[in-house]
Amino acid sequence: MNQKMLKYLLLQGILFISLICYSQNRMGSISGRVTDSKSQPIETALVLLKGTNISEYTNESGEYRLMNVPIGNRTVIIRGVGLKEKSINITVLAGRTTHIPDVEIDNTLELSAITVTGKTEARKQQEQAYAITVLDGKKLYNSSASVSKLLNNISSVRVREDGGVGSGYSFNLNGFTGKQVKFFLDGVPMDNFGSSFNLSNISISMADRIDIYKGVLPVNLGADALGGAVNIIPRKVANYLDASYSIGSFNTHKASLNTAYTDSKTGFTMRLNGFFNYSDNDYKVFVPIIDLATNKKIDERNVNRFNDNYRSGGVRFETGLTGKSYADYLLLGLIWSKNDANVQTGATMDAVYGGVKAKSQSMIPSIRWKKENLFVEGLSASLYGAYSMVDSYSIDTLSRKYNWLGESVPTSTHGEGINTDSKIKNKEWIANANISYMLDMHQSLTLNHVFTANNRKIHDKVDPDNESNKIPQKLSKNITGLGWLLKYDQWNANIFAKMYNLHSTSTKILDRFTDNERLENLKENKMEIGYGAAFTYFILPKLQAKLSYEHAYRLPESNEMFGDGLIQQANPDLEPEQSDNVNLGFIFEQNIQDHTFNIEINGIYRNTKDFIRKGVSLTSNPTTGYENIGKVRTTGIEGGVNYKWKKMIAAGANITYQNIKDKQKYETNGSYVGSDQIEHLTYGERVPNIPYLFGNANLGLRFQDLATQQSELSIDYSFDWLKGYYLSFPGLGARSSKKIIPSQASHDVSVGYSLENGKYNIALECTNITDKRLYDNYRLQKPGRAFNLKFRYFINW
Repeated sequence: MNQKMLKYLLLQGILFISLICYSQNRMGSISGRVTDSKSQPIETALVLLKGTNISEYTNESGEYRLMNVPIGNRTVIIRGVGLKEKSINITVLAGRTTHIPDVEIDNTLELSAITVTGKTEARKQQEQAYAITVLDGKKLYNSSASVSKLLNNISSVRVREDGGVGSGYSFNLNGFTGKQVKFFLDGVPMDNFGSSFNLSNISISMADRIDIYKGVLPVNLGADALGGAVNIIPRKVANYLDASYSIGSFNTHKASLNTAYTDSKTGFTMRLNGFFNYSDNDYKVFVPIIDLATNKKIDERNVNRFNDNYRSGGVRFETGLTGKSYADYLLLGLIWSKNDANVQTGATMDAVYGGVKAKSQSMIPSIRWKKENLFVEGLSASLYGAYSMVDSYSIDTLSRKYNWLGESVPTSTHGEGINTDSKIKNKEWIANANISYMLDMHQSLTLNHVFTANNRKIHDKVDPDNESNKIPQKLSKNITGLGWLLKYDQWNANIFAKMYNLHSTSTKILDRFTDNERLENLKENKMEIGYGAAFTYFILPKLQAKLSYEHAYRLPESNEMFGDGLIQQANPDLEPEQSDNVNLGFIFEQNIQDHTFNIEINGIYRNTKDFIRKGVSLTSNPTTGYENIGKVRTTGIEGGVNYKWKKMIAAGANITYQNIKDKQKYETNGSYVGSDQIEHLTYGERVPNIPYLFGNANLGLRFQDLATQQSELSIDYSFDWLKGYYLSFPGLGARSSKKIIPSQASHDVSVGYSLENGKYNIALECTNITDKRLYDNYRLQKPGRAFNLKFRYFINW
């Protein structure tokens, strides 16, 4: 840690502690219990502090606790569906918890006389200043689709898959892609989880909801995201069991198990999330057929993939204590996951493999701790620590050449692509510390620090004497953020600053393919300062405006700099990318009797420097790699509309347009006579290989108590559309010669039936009904028409 960074951290710490000392005696808290006339606890009653936005719902024991309450005379209001509203006047003392004796409420009112005032957690999230969309997981538990596919229905989101189950994917959000968008599991970064525990493998049934941030992030997430993030919020139910199994086309099998147990007396808890996936992935693709004797193309036809089997499994387990004086929770955890994949193609389907394999295994022990009102009222702290051990294997040693008919001939060289039998060992320490403090009923501070240290070693049995593999590759990051939240009934704002620090050690080959070719050790130290603010204002009770700005940085990840040892090439010269991001949006929601309308529109502006882009080399053995583009400017707009009628009909549609252009006007060219700068040939061109116009639509029908009581029949339809785009810059050469990812549309439909309020469930899905050729990436065809049948059992106790 350098001296400049140390001074910055000390200054933030002194400021934070000073503010706590200044305001620690200005806050208190309120606790109590709500019961009915028979002294039985009332669950989900709304308890709120009059004149403020401080509120809480009672738990299953009828208990509640209001935190960070300003001192003085206050009025507590209790209300809810079927409850007669009651008010209690109390005096809140500094630094103390004021306990209200049991409040008995009449719960015999007719429901027609009650107006429901409570808000769902998803709605509360959307009322923040951040540009955020919330995917409600509870409505999707019967779906057999992966989390990545479900996220593809969100405006501004495009998940680009290389193929079928277990294939590689790239997450695109408002023009940013790959590692520019960060992923979290309950606020914990997923960067170090490995390839087997990711969005394409885990089941939606483990999530209560998924928050998609489309710009500025909360400081407590503590990440170097360039322009967005996805946070998966696990289910918080204390005691439940959710098990499912699905079988589908291409010999696809998926199973998941999610359960939790909590002893309300001792606070002991156990939580388990598990998944298993398998598929032959032998769907048909339209490809060129090569005569192996002449190496010439015979024709193009539909054939089955023959070397694309995929298997993955994983478990996330946590156990510990909750509700203690020293901890709201203290949990020890372990994540274990593994996958095995046959690799059918290279970067495009022009390279076909018959013996290439890839696999990985992850083991991640962890500890989590959190405490509200630590030492003083209003002070909250949390810690997360983990040690990640991820081993990745790439095997390509077969001395044969294949075509798409599964035919092969021997070759004089080893390896179908690059001849490797390598093992990459990634070991990483992760620590995340977060402190927040309520200065008063309207203001709070948050201080967050994230530290990661990655050590990567490579051993290749094919090339054990490779000098570059003998030198460990190291990458460490320190990211510190300080945020100030202002929150009032009609508006709230968040102002923040972040410091980014990166240190890397790697190697680079200089003067390649010359007599002077040599290996050079590289060390890099970089530090940057970012800042921003987010603001929201309710113009009308149902009309909300949001505005945010951020000067953000993203530090390169280890896999971008060091490669994957197979298809993706290394680039140790990658620079951190930076961006000035602006989001402006409006949300309108209207309820008219049984009808609910929701309209959302957002505009984006991104001015990015050293933009990191994934490219594809169209050689006889195509590869990929990451490179910096000097300047990129993104402007765009997204819009969506949703409609609901009672619980019977739900419909929605959204569309996204994003114009991403290369704005690097000049580039350095030391060999250019008379000048060290020349005009950049692609200045003003749309950045290729990124979708720019796409949309989704959906319609859902629900029929209650059909055939039997406490049952539900569901029918769902979804439509996905994408405008075609170029693989390379369209302005270079004749457009007729350009490679394109074609325009395409797909349709999915599902029918489900549940019994006993969702205890027993069955669902049948059909994806890509019209059996169209679908591509997210150039010449990497996705599956055609597929069917899946899912069985699910759920119990809550």
